[in-house]
Amino acid sequence: MGIGAVGSNAQIGFGEETVWASGTPTIANFIPFLSESVQLERNIVMTDSIRGDSARSIWRTGFETVGGDISVEVQPTGFTTLLKHTLGRVASAGPSGSGFYHHKIYPSGTLPVGLAVEIGRTGAAGGTFTYRGMKINQLELACAVGDPLTATFSFLGKTESRLQGDPTGQTSISALNPLTFDEGAITIDGASQEVQGVSITINNNLIEDKGKMGTLQRAAIPRSGFRDVTGTLNLEFDDLNMYNKYTGGTETSLDITFTSDDEAVSGQVYTLNINLPRIVFTGETPVVDGPDLIFYDQPFIALYDSTRGDGFKDEIKIEAITAETSV
Repeated sequence: MGIGAVGSNAQIGFGEETVWASGTPTIANFIPFLSESVQLERNIVMTDSIRGDSARSIWRTGFETVGGDISVEVQPTGFTTLLKHTLGRVASAGPSGSGFYHHKIYPSGTLPVGLAVEIGRTGAAGGTFTYRGMKINQLELACAVGDPLTATFSFLGKTESRLQGDPTGQTSISALNPLTFDEGAITIDGASQEVQGVSITINNNLIEDKGKMGTLQRAAIPRSGFRDVTGTLNLEFDDLNMYNKYTGGTETSLDITFTSDDEAVSGQVYTLNINLPRIVFTGETPVVDGPDLIFYDQPFIALYDSTRGDGFKDEIKIEAITAETSV
């Protein structure tokens, strides 16, 4: 009996498409990851026609869908392109100083064309799977005391192809430490806030089942409605200040900055900033469930602000200072 594929030997790489689900984009971006659940789902169509027999005997292949999650510990470099495919557009500047680049990523009504994602589930019995037409439907970022910053990218795609062989040879992959809780700082309305945990979800609300006659795969993956940006702060209940923002319906701003211990270039460290200039808390009330310290969640929703005069009106902006020349 042969030796099966081993998860520790797996790899994930991706390339940007210029035509959705078409062409052969170069797989040149490789990322370390925790787990993945990307897969093909193929339905079976059974006939209900009555043929004088109680047994079923006729079937054919039905609608096919591709998608799933990739979970990662966020590295200081290598993930900026995925953030662009989550929100939609990027403004890059640089090189600055001794060679670092500043990438500002904003929401857009239209997402980039798509990604080709290659997963090497390698081993004697493994193989290489390539998923085309991949768009990011949702991103969840999360960090808590004691943990690294993690991200789960949820994809929808068009096709899966398989090769019994090794994946594309890695040209580069981050060997840096992931961004961690002790490198993060959170401010509310410009003032430092003690927070035990934070999560942010960007949901593009893409249509999952848009098909057309003549094909088994998705015809496109457009938006189906509004983009939703939501999140939660986990706080120690030590005064009423934060809770009053909920009960009073007070709009506030949230800024989260991770400053890496690693340098992008000499004298300039990697930085990831997430700015939500207008959020509204949606609950909850702190309650006592034991003799320990009282912690409670403050869920929120982020909103567009048409009145801002600084040119930044979107509900969220992500800024990354890296050595990556382009994303």
